[in-house]
Amino acid sequence: MNPGSEIESFRYVKAARRLLRPATERLESLLNEEFSEELKLETLLSLGKIGDHDSLQALTRAFNDFPDYVEPVTALGYFKNSSPVTKLIERLQDPDGLYKEEIVRVLGEIGDPAAARPLLELLHDEDRMVRYYSAQALYKMGGRDVVQSLCGLLNDPDEWIVINVLEILSKMKDPEAIPALVGQFEIARDSRLKAIVISSLATFAEGRLLKTFESGLNSFDPRIQANAVEAISLLKIPALEMKRKLKKFYGHPNSRVRANVCIALANSDSDAVTDEIKAMLQSRDASTRRSAAYILARIDHANREEYVHKLLADENFGVRKMALKAALQLQSGVGVREILPLLSDENQWVRREAVECAIKIDDFPDEPVMALFKKEESPPVVDCLLKYIVSRRMIVAVAGIFERIKKEPEEEMPWLIAALGHLGAREELVKVKKFLGPVRSHVFSEYYQALLLNGELKVFEEISAGLKDKKRDNELMVWVRIAGSVGTFIQKTDEFSTTLRDALSDEVKRDMEGVAVFEIAPVEALPAEKMQEGVDLLNNRDFSRARDLFEKLAEKHPANIEVRYHLATAAYNLGDMKVAVEMLEKAMILAPSYINAAVLLGQIYFRRKEWEKLVTCYQNAQKYVDKSDKKNVIRIYGALGLAYFNQQKYAEAIEALTMGLKANPRDLSSSYHLALCHYSLGEADRAKKILEGLRKTLPGDSQVLKNVIELLQRI
Repeated sequence: MNPGSEIESFRYVKAARRLLRPATERLESLLNEEFSEELKLETLLSLGKIGDHDSLQALTRAFNDFPDYVEPVTALGYFKNSSPVTKLIERLQDPDGLYKEEIVRVLGEIGDPAAARPLLELLHDEDRMVRYYSAQALYKMGGRDVVQSLCGLLNDPDEWIVINVLEILSKMKDPEAIPALVGQFEIARDSRLKAIVISSLATFAEGRLLKTFESGLNSFDPRIQANAVEAISLLKIPALEMKRKLKKFYGHPNSRVRANVCIALANSDSDAVTDEIKAMLQSRDASTRRSAAYILARIDHANREEYVHKLLADENFGVRKMALKAALQLQSGVGVREILPLLSDENQWVRREAVECAIKIDDFPDEPVMALFKKEESPPVVDCLLKYIVSRRMIVAVAGIFERIKKEPEEEMPWLIAALGHLGAREELVKVKKFLGPVRSHVFSEYYQALLLNGELKVFEEISAGLKDKKRDNELMVWVRIAGSVGTFIQKTDEFSTTLRDALSDEVKRDMEGVAVFEIAPVEALPAEKMQEGVDLLNNRDFSRARDLFEKLAEKHPANIEVRYHLATAAYNLGDMKVAVEMLEKAMILAPSYINAAVLLGQIYFRRKEWEKLVTCYQNAQKYVDKSDKKNVIRIYGALGLAYFNQQKYAEAIEALTMGLKANPRDLSSSYHLALCHYSLGEADRAKKILEGLRKTLPGDSQVLKNVIELLQRI
C-alpha cells in the first residue's frame, strides 16, 4: 500500500508544522524579549500565517497587549481560529476600539456563525469600509438572512457600496434578490449604476425579467443598452422574438452595443451579422475593430479564420491582443499558425497574450516559446513564459533558467526560482544559492518553498537556525518574514508536489505511531473518557483543544464515524472548511446513515452555495432521517428547498419547503421562498396568499417585509 494514497491533507500540515515548531517557538520567544515593537508586530503576523494551534495563546495575549496596533487583529485573521471571536466582537462593540474595519474583515476570514448577528447590525455603520467588509464577511458565511440583508444595502447613499453589493449578489445568484434588484433599477438615476444592475440581473437569466431588460434597451445611455442586449441574449426566448427586439441596434454608434447584438443574433440572423462584422473590420476606429475581434472570439463564423488573420495584423496592439483570443477558437493547427507570429510582436502585452494563448493549446510547439524565453527582456512576458514552461514540464528549460538567475534579475528572481522548484531541478537549486545575493525575504521565501517541493525538509532546520543566529532587528526581520511565508505555503496541500508528499509521508507515519491505515498495529479500543472530554470541549466552545484531541483520536481510529464528525465540527467552528469537508465526505462513504454528519456537511455546502452537492447530500439523508426528529427534518427540508430554489427547480423546491413547513410552520424564510417559487411558476394567487400572511407576521423593520411588499406590488 502506498501510504500517500491514504493520508489526508491535515496530516501533512500537522507534520510540517511539527518540523517548523523550533522556528515557531523562537518566534514566540521574540515577543518576550527586548526587541522593537516593529519586529514583534511582524512576528505576530508570521505566527498567524503559520497557524500552529500552540501559538494561539501568544496571539490572544498580544491582542490585549497591543490594542493600538492593527497587526494582532490581522494575525488572528490569518490564524482562522474561532477562539478569539468573542474578544473580537467585544472590541468591535467598544465605541473607543480601533481598527473596526479590520476586525470586521477578520471575522469574515474566520467565518464563525457567532459573528453573523453583530455583522448584520454593522451593515448600516457610518464607516463605508465597515459596511463593505460586513457585506463581504456575511457573503462568505452564508445563511438564510444574508441575501435579504444585503438587498437592504442597495439603498445605501454611497454608490461604491451599492456597486460592491451588486457584485456580491451576482455571485450569489439567489433569485430572492431579484425583486430588490428590479426595484433598484427602476429608482436609480445614475446611468452607470443602472448598467451594473442590468448586468447583475442578467446572471439570473429569467424570462420574467424581459420587461426590465427591454426598458434598458430604450435607454439613451449606451452602457445600459449594451448590458441590456447581453442580458436579453441570455434569456431562453424564441430566436425570432429576440431578432425582432434587437435588430434595430445594427450599426449602433457604440461598438459594445454592436458587438453584443452580433453575438445575440449570430445564429438567427447570420447574413446580417456577417455584414455587420465586415463593416466593423473596415472601420477606422480601433475600438470598433477590437469589438469585431471580440465577436469572433464568442461566435462560430464561417469566415472566422480569414477575419482573425486580418485582425492579427492590425496596427493597433489592443486589436491584435483581442484577436489572439479569437484565434484560440480556430482549429488547433490553424490557431497555432496564427498565434506563432505574435510571439515576436513589438508590443510586450501582445507577446504576453500570445504566450497565454499558447498555454491553452496542448499541441503548441515548445521551440518558439524557448527561443522567446532566451531573448525576452520584459518581466511580465517572462512571468508568463515560465508558466508555460512549468505547465509543460519542460526540463530542457532548466539550463536557461539557471543562466538567467546568474544575471541576478531583481524582479524575475522569485519567478525563476519557483520554476526550478516546480520542474524538480534539485541540483540546480542547490547551485543557484550563491547567486541569490544577501538574504531577502521575498527571494529566500520562494527559494525555500522550491526546495520543499523537491523534498528538502532540512529547510525547516535552516529557518530555525536563521532565527536563532541573528541578533539585530533588521536581520531578524527578514527571517521572521521567511518563516511566515513558509508557514503559509505548508498549508496549501493542493500545491504540494509528489516529492514533497512522499517526504512528509515518513513524518506523518511518525506522528501516527502505528495507525491502522498503514497496517502496522491493530486498532485500539476507543477510549470513552477521551471522547467525552472532546465533546465537553466542543460544548464549551474550546474548539482549538477539541480539534487537537480529536485529531489524535482520528490518527488511531480513522474509521470511527463519531471521531470524524467531532473533528469536522471543531474544524468547522475554527473556519477550516477544507478539513471539515474532508472528514465528513469520507464519513458519508463509511456510514451514509449517520445523520449528524450529513446535516453538517450540507450546512457547509449551503454556506459555499454548492447547491448540487447539497441536493445530493440531503436527498441521501432523507432516506435515513426519522420523521419524529423535527430538528433535522427542518434543517434538511428547509435547506433542500432553498437549494432547489437556487437551481430554479421550483416544483421540487415547493415539495421540500412544504415538508419543512409541516415540521415548523413558523419558518418565515421557507414561507417567503415558497411564495417566490409559486410566483416564478406563474401561480400568482398562491404566492399572494402566502405573502399576505407574511406581511401580517413580519416585524416592521424587517428587510424581508420590504421584499414581501415589493413582490405584492408586482403581483
